[in-house]
Amino acid sequence: MPKVAFEYRDFWEVPRLIVCTVEGTELLLDSEFDESLNEYAPRYKIYAMPPEMDLDAPASLEESSAPRPEYLGSIPVSAIEFDPSLRMEMEAAPLLELLRHKKPNPL
Repeated sequence: MPKVAFEYRDFWEVPRLIVCTVEGTELLLDSEFDESLNEYAPRYKIYAMPPEMDLDAPASLEESSAPRPEYLGSIPVSAIEFDPSLRMEMEAAPLLELLRHKKPNPL
């Protein structure tokens, strides 16, 4: 199975905020923390990031005038198979499947 390298920005038991590139598309996987339940979401929300978006910029998405990330769907955190360190690579199959079902943007 194909693997994809990633960077993580948040970690609790597994990476909770992941940035990776799959088939030329920069993706953000976000398993948000739910304050009311005091735990992380069991699913990653997957976003395609616009090329001009700087994920390291200090401004929040709400304050940014750059194009917004495109929501692609979600997958269970348990569907992602990580390398033994949980910090370097993951199986790409679930992400490739999600990208295959992505609708093309109208012109």
